[in-house]
Amino acid sequence: MPNAIRDFVMQQPLFCSHNHHVSFKEFDAGRAGYDHTTLLGYADADLRTAAGARPPGGEEWLAHLDACWPKVRTTGYGRAVALACRELFDLDYSPENFGAITRALQAAIADKSAAEVFDYFVREKSGTKWVLSDAKLDVTDLAAYAEDLHPSYYRFAWRRDDLFYPTDFAAFASLEQGTGVAILSLDRLVDAINASIDGFKGAGRLQAFKIGMAYGRELAVVDPTRHEAELAFNRLRSRTRPNDGIQQDSGRVNAREARPLGDYLFHRVMERAHDEDIPVQVHTGYLWGHWGSLMGTKASLLLPIFEKYRRVRFDLMHASWPWTSELGAVAKNYPNVYPDLCWAWAMNPAASERALSEWLDAVPFNKIFGYGADTSHPWCDVGYALQARLGIARVLDQKIEGGYFSPAAAEEVAAAIMLRNGEEFLDLTSE
Repeated sequence: MPNAIRDFVMQQPLFCSHNHHVSFKEFDAGRAGYDHTTLLGYADADLRTAAGARPPGGEEWLAHLDACWPKVRTTGYGRAVALACRELFDLDYSPENFGAITRALQAAIADKSAAEVFDYFVREKSGTKWVLSDAKLDVTDLAAYAEDLHPSYYRFAWRRDDLFYPTDFAAFASLEQGTGVAILSLDRLVDAINASIDGFKGAGRLQAFKIGMAYGRELAVVDPTRHEAELAFNRLRSRTRPNDGIQQDSGRVNAREARPLGDYLFHRVMERAHDEDIPVQVHTGYLWGHWGSLMGTKASLLLPIFEKYRRVRFDLMHASWPWTSELGAVAKNYPNVYPDLCWAWAMNPAASERALSEWLDAVPFNKIFGYGADTSHPWCDVGYALQARLGIARVLDQKIEGGYFSPAAAEEVAAAIMLRNGEEFLDLTSE
């Protein structure tokens, strides 16, 4: 019997709330090296996990891909790789096919410009209409965001995580160089941050702020006084500022000493978001890689921030897995919080289905973002998009079968969480 909601979901265009794709220039520079390993995406992390405490060949587990791959092919990361490989090349991702996969990938990009490659994998094969890409620390190099270096349907999030957990002056030196603002005081540091934001905005690239500080510190933020932040700034500058004749001692400031400064700067960025209605994306939950301190990544640590900045719209990313239910409760209670499933479909498809089903029971569906690839290579989007579509379709089919949604309501929900919510959140109308 045909499954109408599955067919609808499989054809519905996507809003990708998060990605890390390189520019056309960077893509072209790496053309010769794109092989079967570039389809792995996040699965390389599961290869390391599978290797355990004694990885073969030290840390070079990719050299043992033939032996390790069978152990990770059943995880969410692994299944995304398999989905992409079958969809793109009609090949199983397996050691005996690695050579054929590399040749097929190279053939797929050989006669295409970088722009055509992105259009093929992101637009045509993944069905993505919009991409919100993570600028990370390159926001001071505005030339990297020239219009001819990225697809016209890409938008960007300003990101400077190092500002929120500084232990030396390096975080500020690059900001100083990129903006031309001499950072001689706390006030000048705030001026430099605003100049960086102004430059990114003036280049037409600013669509949101991205806060990824969970990779360097816990999400809990207090509200230090200006005096406390200034003391921390002066201590950091006097110890770690290079080449300006200031005596240096330890060369670094410990995280506890610098914390008032990081928290103070966080509030200045939130104030900018408030004043100009700039959405804020926050990494919550699971961290990429290994050995990350997960307890500091819970969305609930940010409750005082949501309370203080009630007019700021917060996109809480990655479903805050493994605290997906908690995120649903936060989004239900705080009108300015939007739960986001970007990356989550690859991390844990089953948990993502449960999260979406729970959220649809608790949170108005216009608040939910259903997809974000969060990949580096455009062909990796194909597997992650397909994985998300399959999961969304299963959840909505269950809602219909349970008598909770009519078929028409399920289609309305799908269109919203897969595209319309993101367009409205970022006010996207045309390329």
